[in-house]
Amino acid sequence: MAHREYNRRDGQAEGLGLGGGDADNSVRMRHPTPPPLAVQHARSGAMVVELAVDPSRAMRSTNQQQPIDRDQLRISTEESCQGSELVVASSHLSKKIQEHRRPNQLVRFCLRLGYNTLLYPYEMAKVLIQLGHEPLQAKPFVMRLIQRRPRLFLPSVHRYVQHIQHIDGYTGMYRGLTARLAASIVDYLLGDLLLATLHFAPYKRGPKEGLSLKEFWWNLTRNSLRITTVVVITHPFYVVMVRQIAQFVGGEHVYEGLVGSLMTLAQQEGCAGLFAGMVPRLLGEWSVLFITSALSHLCRRLLPMSELQHQYNTAVIQMMASLVAYPLEVTSTCMAGTGAPLTACEPPSMPLYNHWVDCLTDLYARGGQNRGAILFWRTVPKIQLLRSKDNYTVRSI
Repeated sequence: MAHREYNRRDGQAEGLGLGGGDADNSVRMRHPTPPPLAVQHARSGAMVVELAVDPSRAMRSTNQQQPIDRDQLRISTEESCQGSELVVASSHLSKKIQEHRRPNQLVRFCLRLGYNTLLYPYEMAKVLIQLGHEPLQAKPFVMRLIQRRPRLFLPSVHRYVQHIQHIDGYTGMYRGLTARLAASIVDYLLGDLLLATLHFAPYKRGPKEGLSLKEFWWNLTRNSLRITTVVVITHPFYVVMVRQIAQFVGGEHVYEGLVGSLMTLAQQEGCAGLFAGMVPRLLGEWSVLFITSALSHLCRRLLPMSELQHQYNTAVIQMMASLVAYPLEVTSTCMAGTGAPLTACEPPSMPLYNHWVDCLTDLYARGGQNRGAILFWRTVPKIQLLRSKDNYTVRSI
């Protein structure tokens, strides 16, 4: 376009008409020389006509064309650089938008605290069930399509919460809430302390690297260290929460307040009391982590799944793993309360255990290893029914 405009101006200076019907043809009358040579160039699909009037002028035009081409090259280079800068800026902006759309960690933590506070009465009822406290009587119920004999069904956790509210009021439904929230806050603030100290970052895949056993073991080791750190730091708060909840059974006031309860534990039982039941809790958490990680890794390698499907699959596997490791959670709760001067933690309500293995064995013998696992469909274990029948026959004899 630049050299085309230059030839048009040059032709007008010589008196040549390059227009259409309005062109001035007087030059052809004054110059009987043959018409100029037309040189056609096809550039980007358009026909460009150049008029070579004089060889020297043509040489001058060609000589003057070079700096114009250089200017065009410089402009195109600048445009390409600007285009690449725009691409980088747009990608950076898209990353910022994605990060902005992700929920903030602090907001998620505050929402989780509110969720735990709202549903804490059900957690309190679950701890009491794990300790073996059943104040409500079981009722027989017959499922005609499945079984013929009636089974004894315990009231659901909702009825249990209503019973707590009826005995202790609304404030009694939140025994141990301070210790529970303190454990969550310490977990949020200090959960990654050991990983940050060891500079143990998550595994990063290469550009062409797929799933591998190295990634599995790396992430498993990293998550195990984090779980160990969290359990060790927060377990004294867990013991305080369990014992404050256990005071509901006998109406004691031994453990009052978070700091006062920790001092009472340290004075009465020392460090052993602060970390009572930590080993089964740690084993239960690690078992859930290992089962979930291993099965999720196998499913991801063997089954074609999207990222969303993988998240749902991991959630289902984690629920199943929690049911498998649930007896260890019941053992941890019982060991956290054993030895306390409370009615719920002393015979005949609960035996005194010297070791968590003895507690787990006794729970399996009594059929109470899964008490509290299903909160809305609770049945009396068959072992307890058989024992009650045997006791009734012995008494009748």
